[in-house]
Amino acid sequence: MNIKVKEFLVDRKGRPKGVVLNISEYKKLLKFIEDIQDTLDLKEAIKTNKGFISEEELLKRLKLKGINV
Repeated sequence: MNIKVKEFLVDRKGRPKGVVLNISEYKKLLKFIEDIQDTLDLKEAIKTNKGFISEEELLKRLKLKGINV
């Protein structure tokens, strides 16, 4: 993933303290972070797996509870 930094914010001693991104780069960064979090969540779900059900079964159970999707 390549993020283009528009400019750096520095303190009085010239040490980097922050960055300025254009909005499209910021959105790419958020999407990347969300994808990583989804991957970590899936890995955790697999590790603690107590049994998965199919999408078809899920929809069936929801319908039985009166929830239509």
